[in-house]
Amino acid sequence: MPFTINSRILLGLASIIAAAALVIGATFAFFSDTETSTGNTFTAGKLDLKVDNTCHYNEPADDTPNCPTQDAQGGPIETTWDSTDLGAAHKFFYFTDVKPGDYGEDTVSLTVDNDAWLRLLIGITADTDNSCTEPESAVDPDGSTCGTNGELLENLLFTVWLDQGVTPGFQGPQDLSECDNDYVRDFEPTLISEGTVQDGEVWNLADVIGAYLLAGQKACFGIAWRLPSTVGNEVQTDGVQATMEFQVQQYRNNPTPSWI
Repeated sequence: MPFTINSRILLGLASIIAAAALVIGATFAFFSDTETSTGNTFTAGKLDLKVDNTCHYNEPADDTPNCPTQDAQGGPIETTWDSTDLGAAHKFFYFTDVKPGDYGEDTVSLTVDNDAWLRLLIGITADTDNSCTEPESAVDPDGSTCGTNGELLENLLFTVWLDQGVTPGFQGPQDLSECDNDYVRDFEPTLISEGTVQDGEVWNLADVIGAYLLAGQKACFGIAWRLPSTVGNEVQTDGVQATMEFQVQQYRNNPTPSWI
């Protein structure tokens, strides 16, 4: 019997194909949304200590610093400067003709751009007798004052205090009495009582200011020195050289700085 296809079946298939074509070609609108975050960034922070200094010599500390501005060879040095990174020209102390009765005072101000722990290291790099004058040798005929080391270091006296003014802590410009070079013992804590300086001294300044140094905060310290008038010829021509090194270390995620 011959195979035949019913026309109705053919018409049905054609309708299905046509409907499928319409479905495939159709565009549907559904609710949709897109959220995009751009510019995702990681940038490392920085920690930079800046130091400024005001130096006075044989006069009351005021706003007229008068410390030397030339070294022994006549080259320029800076003994008073605005907030900056320290270089070879910056000297907190540079005195080449110290006599009994001389005195001086420096106000050192420190700022950081990120919260930081802070410490000061003092290193004695030279303690020399230089030469032995006749008056010096006459002080001690056996020659003990004219040896390799001098006697100046053991006679220079230093005092360090927190130059915070009448209000505890550092408030900035609104407290006009802080960072003013004036040692007011009733309000400003003594950090280092008067005495001589030893090689290798380390001062964790966070201990003395009661906290870490805040970003943008200006912390001021007064450093006074004197050579008592009771000192005699034993220090003639003697010399002392030292380094003052301020170190900072990040505070965040670092409750105990690694140098402790």
